[in-house]
Amino acid sequence: MDEQERTERQAPIPAQQTPPLLFFGNYDHSIDAKGRIIIPNAYRKALGDSFTLTVESDDIGIAIYPDEAFYAMVKELHALNALKPSVKRKRDHVAKFSYPGTQADNQGRVLLPAKLRQYALGDVRDVEISGALDHIRIVPSEVGQAEDDYYREHREQINEEIGSLGD
Repeated sequence: MDEQERTERQAPIPAQQTPPLLFFGNYDHSIDAKGRIIIPNAYRKALGDSFTLTVESDDIGIAIYPDEAFYAMVKELHALNALKPSVKRKRDHVAKFSYPGTQADNQGRVLLPAKLRQYALGDVRDVEISGALDHIRIVPSEVGQAEDDYYREHREQINEEIGSLGD
């Protein structure tokens, strides 16, 4: 698909403020030789026909947002003070690595754009696809395992910090 087609298919920014929480669970997958990945069946309906590929907010992986959730995130970025250089850099970074109007093929495969794939995943082929409430995360399998190990080792501290947020 060329850039003109992608631009024409971009959905307008929806008015809804809070995106639904739709994505749960995790799956092990591989990126094929052409740079495609299969979206698990459990995510396809909630993702919709058109969605956005972008970089994860922590730059450790790829995020797939339903268009509605992506535009809610963009709206939050636009609400920040654009005069601050860090805000401008973040906005530019998100725009550079975002691909709205992406669609899966009939088999549920999605082509991960080469620059986004290389930036966020490097040359890895084995990935973990997991729900992140309002979007789907794709991270190298090793990163997914390291995150699980970290949580397991620090869960008491994490739960204490969360418990103190209401104080």
